[in-house]
Amino acid sequence: MEDVDRVSDLPDSILCHILSFLSTKDAVVTSILSTRWRYLFTLLSNLDFDLGEFTSSDRRPKISSIKIFLSFVGKMLFFHKTNVDKFRLKCGIRVDCCHVYGLILAAVWRGVKHLDLNISYTNVKTLPDALFACRTLVALKLDIHFVLDVPKVKNLFSSCTNLEDVIIEKCNMENINNFNISHHLLQSLTILHSNDSSNCWLIIDSPNLAYFKYIDHVVGGYSLENLQSIVSVDIHFIIEDDDLQADATALFREISNVRSLLLSSTSLKLLLSCESLPIFASMVELKLYCEHSYEYWEKGLESLLTSSPELEKLDFDQEVLISLPEKVPSCLSFKLEVTEFSNFRDDKDCIEKVKYILKHGGALQKLTIHTATYYHDEEKMKIADELFASPRESKQCCILIVW
Repeated sequence: MEDVDRVSDLPDSILCHILSFLSTKDAVVTSILSTRWRYLFTLLSNLDFDLGEFTSSDRRPKISSIKIFLSFVGKMLFFHKTNVDKFRLKCGIRVDCCHVYGLILAAVWRGVKHLDLNISYTNVKTLPDALFACRTLVALKLDIHFVLDVPKVKNLFSSCTNLEDVIIEKCNMENINNFNISHHLLQSLTILHSNDSSNCWLIIDSPNLAYFKYIDHVVGGYSLENLQSIVSVDIHFIIEDDDLQADATALFREISNVRSLLLSSTSLKLLLSCESLPIFASMVELKLYCEHSYEYWEKGLESLLTSSPELEKLDFDQEVLISLPEKVPSCLSFKLEVTEFSNFRDDKDCIEKVKYILKHGGALQKLTIHTATYYHDEEKMKIADELFASPRESKQCCILIVW
């Protein structure tokens, strides 16, 4: 039977979808397969340009490699015939700013919707103003290792009328006094590891913002408004020299209607240092993870539990529970259903914490205990027997010990 190339008979849209799972470099290579495939790469809606694909992984890119990379990108864009849905650019050393600007503008002119820029250690000093006025842009990721010199506008993304998702990483904020990233359609905002932001004010006014992730230093000030749609927040404050005198009260106050909250231990300590602890009236899920010792803490998770009346799911390192409150938090008595208890050790203090949760957890359905060290079988049986024999307020509670 004669071989039949059924794949090549598929319509352009399906073949381009298949090519979208390849890197742009590999997608272009398919043009040598046959005349049917020769110009399909010109119809790709997703473009991914990574300088690393043209250099050896163990060395800095050579001038020749950069020239090959830029030649490839230039020819690809010259032949490209359609609008761009996703555009990713990753480059660094020795790629001059003119080429970077040109590639960003090429994406903007092609109506890019999802733009991912990873630009490090170049002589780039700013980004084109046209980027901040791109009306087709839906998602923007900026991973840029240089001083962010933004247009002199009151609101950075006000002209990106369809923007919904923003990720800003490793930007240098030394020349920015007010970093305003408010937007009426913004649904997801992530800020990671910025530099020289201690004098910067972070301004957010986004009524549709549902997700907010912040892994960064405490900035000069926070102005957060209209966050009534917030659902999930992840905060990890980076504190240098053990300086916990910073004030993040405004941030915590404005996210207090969140439903799911993830905090680092430094973030928890800053939250508990607020003069008036916010009430998290809508929070149903809380996760706390550990970065350092809690030896000198005066208060911990127990204080936050009293301000979380609707909490249903709790995941925490046992060290953040500093003391067992005499007055049982209402969430523990009536709402808490699932608890993850991490870093368990076979000592009296730790066992008492587990027993407290079991004794007062009126709605508890599942308690999972993750041990911190290895135990022999005999020790495991002894620990399990003691915990399983502990009084439980909830008759439906199941205990799972992960050794």
